[in-house]
Amino acid sequence: MIRKLYPCGKKKAFNVTYDDGVLQDVRFVELLNKYGIKGTFNLNSALMENGFEWTHESGLVVKRLKMEDAAVLYEGHEVASHTATHPFMDSLTKEEIIRELIGDKSSLEALFSQEIRGFAVPFDYYSGLIEQCVKECGFEYARISEESLSFRPQDDYYKLKATVFHLDLALEEMADKFIDTHEELAVFQIVGHTYDLDTENKWDAIENILRKISSRGDILPMTTIEIVDYLGAMSKAEITDRCILNCSDRSLWFSVDDAVHEVSPYSSMDF
Repeated sequence: MIRKLYPCGKKKAFNVTYDDGVLQDVRFVELLNKYGIKGTFNLNSALMENGFEWTHESGLVVKRLKMEDAAVLYEGHEVASHTATHPFMDSLTKEEIIRELIGDKSSLEALFSQEIRGFAVPFDYYSGLIEQCVKECGFEYARISEESLSFRPQDDYYKLKATVFHLDLALEEMADKFIDTHEELAVFQIVGHTYDLDTENKWDAIENILRKISSRGDILPMTTIEIVDYLGAMSKAEITDRCILNCSDRSLWFSVDDAVHEVSPYSSMDF
């Protein structure tokens, strides 16, 4: 029996993807680093540059990180675009959408000295026009504002759904189901804003999930772009009852009759 695996022979992948680049990210990144979890952080460069803040209905004043602080904080994690100014995109022309995307991408690339490959949609609106612009601007995935409530890996990287929103009442139940699932290439991604962890008093709940995930030997923490890259490479593999052919530029992992094997780039394994 052949089963597809994640790198290093892990059966499942885990990621958190959080938006806006706010001060609560500092505490959150400390938790991620404590438990060896990788995060994807989706930032609005213009709002960070301007020191934008707003008052949550709870009374909490939500503040953006300073650019210089963000440059250090997210080391070891993925940074993705969330538009420059977090607009309601349903009211924008194509030229305005492109300006938001390119402006944010360029600013973040200059700040972090790395290519920004991912995009997370602000608010709930997404359309064919936005998808077209995302592709034209050179992004390799777009995470939209919908839950999948599924551990099945997705293949449309320009309509990626996170598994569950972190304020969903089913969050802890979903985490336990993920730990127990036998879905091939299962992936669990939590999405949210870290200021919610203050306003809804959810810090202990999210830390409990991170602790559970980190204690499992079969779960690999990955960023969103790492998951997209790996699943894209895996989709090119050619598998028969006698051979696995890796047609990609990265190593792929499989179990064959319960034995774990690494198949090097552009190589094959007979059995």
